[in-house]
Amino acid sequence: MPVKFKALPRRNLKDPNQPPKYYAVATGGGKCDIDKLSRIISKNSTVSRADIYAVIIAMVDAINDEISDGNMVYLSKLGSFGIAIKSVGAATPEAVTAATIKKSKINYRPGAEIKTVLNTLQYEKMES
Repeated sequence: MPVKFKALPRRNLKDPNQPPKYYAVATGGGKCDIDKLSRIISKNSTVSRADIYAVIIAMVDAINDEISDGNMVYLSKLGSFGIAIKSVGAATPEAVTAATIKKSKINYRPGAEIKTVLNTLQYEKMES
């Protein structure tokens, strides 16, 4: 099934007087939640849906624990999860403290197998 997209206008913030240009933006075709994912996996394996669900929940808990300990989590084909932080600039290294950290986020880097999906995507424009 192709990835659906639509054209949305974007203004040039460096030159607001220019007319907007239109860019392709992917639109969500739906969502696959943990329930659906566990059903799909159980249909393609000998493992029960309940067991798959339990493993996914346990994996999320384990990833949270490892991220909280400052570790990167590498899951081979799935990819890796790590933490990134943003802080206020300081004049000296000594002035950089935990209090200067203003934001953190999880960086996800897909594994090679998942990345190859990007090379095979098909696209379909949605009418506005």
